[in-house]
Amino acid sequence: MRRIVSVFWSTLLGTAGLLAQPPNDADLQQAYRLLAQKDYDGAIDAFRKGLAGNSKNAGAYKDLAYTLLKTGENADARDQFEHALAINPQDDSAALEYAFLAFETKKPIEARRMFDKLRNSSNPATRATAEQAFQNIDTPLANGIARWKEALAKAPNANDLTTFSAHWELAQLAELRDELPLAAEQYEICRQLKPQLSELLLILARVWQQENRLEDAHAALLAASRSNDSRTAEQALEQMGTRYPYPYEFISALKLDPGNITLRRELAFLYLAMHQEKEAADEFERVLKIAPGDRLSRKQLNALRGVKAEPVSNDKSDSGKPGVSTSGAEAGGTNARDMGMKSFALGYMKDAVRYLRQANLEDPDDMQVALKLGWAYNQVKDDVDAIEYFNQARHSDDPQIAAEASKAYHTLNGDVLPQTTVWALPMYSSRWGDLFSYAQIKRTIPLPGLQKFNKLIALYVSTRFIGDVKSSLMTTTFDPQYLSESSFIFGVGASSRTWHHVMGWAEAGEAVNYLPGRRDIGIAIPDYRGGLNFAKGFGQLLGSNKSGLFYETTGDAIYVSRFDKDWLFYSQHRAGRTFHFGEKNRFQTLFNANYVHDIKNQYWANTVEMGPGIKLHLGWMPSNVYFATDFLRGVYTQNQYNPRRPNYNDIRVSFWYAITK
Repeated sequence: MRRIVSVFWSTLLGTAGLLAQPPNDADLQQAYRLLAQKDYDGAIDAFRKGLAGNSKNAGAYKDLAYTLLKTGENADARDQFEHALAINPQDDSAALEYAFLAFETKKPIEARRMFDKLRNSSNPATRATAEQAFQNIDTPLANGIARWKEALAKAPNANDLTTFSAHWELAQLAELRDELPLAAEQYEICRQLKPQLSELLLILARVWQQENRLEDAHAALLAASRSNDSRTAEQALEQMGTRYPYPYEFISALKLDPGNITLRRELAFLYLAMHQEKEAADEFERVLKIAPGDRLSRKQLNALRGVKAEPVSNDKSDSGKPGVSTSGAEAGGTNARDMGMKSFALGYMKDAVRYLRQANLEDPDDMQVALKLGWAYNQVKDDVDAIEYFNQARHSDDPQIAAEASKAYHTLNGDVLPQTTVWALPMYSSRWGDLFSYAQIKRTIPLPGLQKFNKLIALYVSTRFIGDVKSSLMTTTFDPQYLSESSFIFGVGASSRTWHHVMGWAEAGEAVNYLPGRRDIGIAIPDYRGGLNFAKGFGQLLGSNKSGLFYETTGDAIYVSRFDKDWLFYSQHRAGRTFHFGEKNRFQTLFNANYVHDIKNQYWANTVEMGPGIKLHLGWMPSNVYFATDFLRGVYTQNQYNPRRPNYNDIRVSFWYAITK
């Protein structure tokens, strides 16, 4: 049971003095005011602003951490407690909070170390809490290490798979318990058993760094950075820094990974750049002993020995040049383009950037590479470079590539382009015993030369359809209770850009009734409408890639001139859980709570509804399509002139479709 809950509340009460006497900084004062009002998101923002100019305030870091806990941001809260400890290492309460949160956020090594330190605290309560927590972590680790040692002692001749698993488990437990020499020893044995697992080089580097074996750690990272596994190579490069290694560092790395031909070939090229031809030739010979079919090394070695051969630098099949490092992917027979496309497809965007950039340099006319490179840069949050490559690709002769690149270029560049939006919502309601349909097609029209205006306001032309089956059988005047205006509505409108999930809009047009037998059929009736829309969701919504809880809310304030110049207010809330089944199928079970009100107090526009529902999206559907069924119990909150019962049941079956191009 996590004790942090009690620690949290006891320490939070201690911040009352800070609330009574807030610090001089205006942002921090505002943070405490918002905290007192339980506006946690606002308080968090204010704390961050205040701490940016007052980074030595340990108390404010702690209060920010506690506020983050209230919003469920445990990892961020852990980091804020760590900041507080860096300023005031004697703060046992912050240390305990940090330790518990480190354990909860999958950092057991840091948690164990902190609990171990706090076992020597001068505070008896802290000592007792830390001792119990330390034993809860340490005892299973110690027992596990003893068991695996015993297992290895009893089965020294087990097969490689069994032996590897035992050494691997022992190494992991030893690292978690800070028995670093034992962990390093076991990881090295694992490498001997499975040298093809280049990830082990990264693990060894991590353990050796903690042991202060910095040269060994650097050698492991260097070997890993020239691994054939692109993910391992990328992670190693990120840890190495920008300094290019010295020859002796290559030699140390090759002692760890003697079969790494990419590493050995790069050392040979380094020797060439230093005009050490003999050493370069020796390394190329070693490469060929490992990989006799390596053409690049064979050509370089022949050139060094004076054997007549094609100049390496003119052979487009090899990108290597004397004194220049060559990609291991190319030397192994796979070009940079293929590696880039494969990395992109697998989601390894940093690797994709590296390979696709090389492929783009080799063939600047390959617009497919330029397009993918633009998307890869966009995925790693480098939109400046993404725009550059999208700009290249939008001039492609391939219309599909050009269209995709042009859309991405203008979007990232902030340009506003004409676009067409179509949406439709057919819906059956058992309450009315009728099938309704709502739909709209609109085309935005940016004003030329007014990009700043276009980014704020979108002008558009629109055609709406609002109709149902039942009304087509009737000859009475339209009654709003049928939820249908039985019309095509042609108009022009303007909508604001969404700001903090809020969007405003207004339309003016003419409504034309399409029902036969109606006296006003074909007659254009003025129609003015507009309003505000708010929509926000939390958790794993229907489009999420994983299952989980969700909550979403929408709110609308709508003016419609044809409803006796009425304002209608809608508030809809849905909460439940999203599930995944199959490869791309998703559905939600949810509970609805809906509220409708209008300023004219018409009975049909004043209701409260609640009830369960489901939503379904199948893998073959476009992303913006779903089916929904809701089972609602409703009550009219305004019953004057209500010809019906005050309560009703309603089963609604609907289909939503939307697309923007």
